[in-house]
Amino acid sequence: MASGKDMDGSARHIFHKHNRMSMKTVVVGAGGISNAWLPVLKTAGVAVAGIVDLDPARAKAQAEKYALSPVISTDLKKALRTIRPDFVLDLTIPDAHCSVTCTALRAGYPVLGEKPMAQSMAQARRMVKASEDAGKLYMVSQSRRYVDVHAGLARFVASGKFGALTALNCAFYIGAHFGGFRDEMDSPLILDMAIHHFDLARMISRADPVAVYAKEFNPRGS
Repeated sequence: MASGKDMDGSARHIFHKHNRMSMKTVVVGAGGISNAWLPVLKTAGVAVAGIVDLDPARAKAQAEKYALSPVISTDLKKALRTIRPDFVLDLTIPDAHCSVTCTALRAGYPVLGEKPMAQSMAQARRMVKASEDAGKLYMVSQSRRYVDVHAGLARFVASGKFGALTALNCAFYIGAHFGGFRDEMDSPLILDMAIHHFDLARMISRADPVAVYAKEFNPRGS
């Protein structure tokens, strides 16, 4: 998912500009998901120039864990002024995505963020507007679509070998006791997990939804 008036062009510009030099980023959020990102950034040659977190000790521990030497800060605006990164990586909890993303975009920096995009449609619209107003790329990581089996299914459907697609059905079962911030969310499966399935539906069908309806229930023992 990308936002902005010319996101494809913006993305090409960003990465073409830096294809012969290493990029540097400010990572916002040093929680559990940073364990998935920090080693990948290092492998890709992206310099983690700063880590911003409300808990500086946690940020420092993550930096040491991955042999990084970033500026540690609790203030995103200050870190951006000091470091002037090529882009910002938002790894905060969903409730903070809107604030972090809008702050970075308004300061003039592209943002790559974790899913889900936001906690509400109102927040998502503010983020899109901030991207368009700043003319800066905002991308949301939807990595599940790149799993081989999902990409293969999408290609098969697109081939038309079994006719026109008329419906998509998905059943997903998991003991949704993840710990951390998700245990405090009202609807963790809908807000934090089902976004993968919504995105896969868009990819496989090559269509965008016109409406969404949900009926939620929480049976005893779940």
